[in-house]
Amino acid sequence: MEEILQVVERYKEVIHTQKKEDFYALWAKRDDCTMISVAQVFCGVESIYQDFLIDRIQKKYLDIELLTQNITVHHIHETMAIVIFEYQTKCLLRETQEAYGIQGIETQVMIKENQQWKLLHVHYSKA
Repeated sequence: MEEILQVVERYKEVIHTQKKEDFYALWAKRDDCTMISVAQVFCGVESIYQDFLIDRIQKKYLDIELLTQNITVHHIHETMAIVIFEYQTKCLLRETQEAYGIQGIETQVMIKENQQWKLLHVHYSKA
């Protein structure tokens, strides 16, 4: 379980830094990786990185911090787990430099790939 929680921590960090190599390292090397944001589905790691993280998050926020609480890990079997947590963001809007944030629930599906836990699917919704 500790390895899975470390993936969540690295995910939080990469949302903040937006470093491409760190972002890609979190995800499974599969074509069916997906992210569902509040209003859109992103398919494939390149789309998740470019269309979601860079074109949406980076363009909207000068700074973003992802906070998590009440994390639960459900092992489906030895190579798949579902992680559910409450999240809150602390952001600085790029355009106005005003503080902004959202909160909600996030679900992450992880698989074991080459003996390491990797993201396969992320779904988050606002509260």
